[in-house]
Amino acid sequence: MSAMETAQQAIDLILHQGLRETKSRHSNVLKLEKAIPEKQNKQGAIAMYRSKAQMAKSWGTIYTSKEAVYDNYATSTHWTPNVFNYLTYTDASKHYVKGAKEQNLSQINTLVVDVDYRDAEERQAKFAEVWDTAMLDVQFMPTLILATQKGYHIYYVFDEPVFVRRHTNGKLPAVRAAKAIAKSLKDFYAQKLPAVDVTCNSFGVFRVPRPDNIEYFEPKMTVDFQALMTWSINFANDQHQIKPQNTQRSFMARRTSRQIDQPWFQALINQTDIDQNVGYGRHNTIFTLALACYSSNVSQAQCFDILDEFNSNLNHPLATQHVQKVISDAYSGQFHAASREYVNALLETWVPDADRRGYLQRSQTTWYKYAKPRTERVNSHVHEWQADLMAYFNQRTSQDNNWFTRTSLRHISKELNICLGSLTKALKELIDQGLVYREKGHGRQATMFATRSSLLQHAMALKQAQRLNYWLMVARFLDPTEQLLALQRFSLTSDPNTTEFEQLRLVDTG
Repeated sequence: MSAMETAQQAIDLILHQGLRETKSRHSNVLKLEKAIPEKQNKQGAIAMYRSKAQMAKSWGTIYTSKEAVYDNYATSTHWTPNVFNYLTYTDASKHYVKGAKEQNLSQINTLVVDVDYRDAEERQAKFAEVWDTAMLDVQFMPTLILATQKGYHIYYVFDEPVFVRRHTNGKLPAVRAAKAIAKSLKDFYAQKLPAVDVTCNSFGVFRVPRPDNIEYFEPKMTVDFQALMTWSINFANDQHQIKPQNTQRSFMARRTSRQIDQPWFQALINQTDIDQNVGYGRHNTIFTLALACYSSNVSQAQCFDILDEFNSNLNHPLATQHVQKVISDAYSGQFHAASREYVNALLETWVPDADRRGYLQRSQTTWYKYAKPRTERVNSHVHEWQADLMAYFNQRTSQDNNWFTRTSLRHISKELNICLGSLTKALKELIDQGLVYREKGHGRQATMFATRSSLLQHAMALKQAQRLNYWLMVARFLDPTEQLLALQRFSLTSDPNTTEFEQLRLVDTG
């Protein structure tokens, strides 16, 4: 299959049946949809943009058919992979696109994780790290990884589109569930990759698949929405359990309700070195400050005066029209106030460590005590030992230039300075979760360890004809778990004409 055919296959897989197959006018394809009984001909719409600069100005083109998308994707850089009920232009010349809001979603096809580094050189150097995180730690393998100018877009495409229905109370439960899943995915990746933009719009604009930017594509690895939701709930519950629960309250302090009067607002607005080279950059900072003004009943004109001065003081300010657009979005009424989660992230990124403790407050009546860094603690948590073990195995397999490494528990204990009891407990949980595989050596031969990442990477590197024998070899030292059975079905499903594929259902890693 050529690179162009691969890109078109990826586009078709993502869009599902959200658009018409052919153009309504001037089509070059013989129209057969009406001749096929019960053929769905969905009237959705997406937008595509020819450059990042045009995308930032919402200067794009609306498409309502796959045929039109195929005709123009090669000259476009960005698109909205999730389908909207309709999109319109705001000007007579049909340049500026309007309507790409979550309230207007028709169907959700995919969720995307945005990893953004400082430049293309760092992006290339970090690809192995991104690959390991995507293939190793997340329970579900991604469908598609695209290279961006300075990072990667990691696509998780649903095996079936999630259709958006509005309840009688006006709420969109499908959108709410998808946003929660997207947040869990981004938070999980951010634990491994600090360059993840956890604040990006889950249903926004992302890179379009093209022959020159596809780093990885496996059409069999679509994701079941319900299974991903279960993983998201488990992940969120685990995160809640490990958070410190020693919140303290002061009933003597004066309560301050306006966000612009809180310490974090003053801390951020006095910073001058906020830049665009990390996930929490100038746009996110200005948007958060604007939301604080909105929630504090500050007029939009006064808010612009405040933030225009803030932007002018930055070492690398935004263009004025971008500031105006961000403030307009904040005052659109879709949001109530600045999110404490984003505020904390911005403080951790831009406020000096010595000053941060005093600013990390929800209000002047509440403050939080944060756990000590691991370097300052005597004991470590089991999940920290597990992270050490995963890093150790990945490093060893990389050094050995193989998909497995041979070593002993005593050697690992000495290398990582973990007592055998803690090591055995952490390793057992990793094995039970399907993240690490172990085959005990015979005689003087050391035990063989492999990780899910190393197994999958090795399988991807093998030719299709060799995959079946490879997985059968793996089966000799693995238990016949659901994961192994799914992997065996995956290796057997090699017919390129197959239209229905099994989801790789791995064991729950929490």
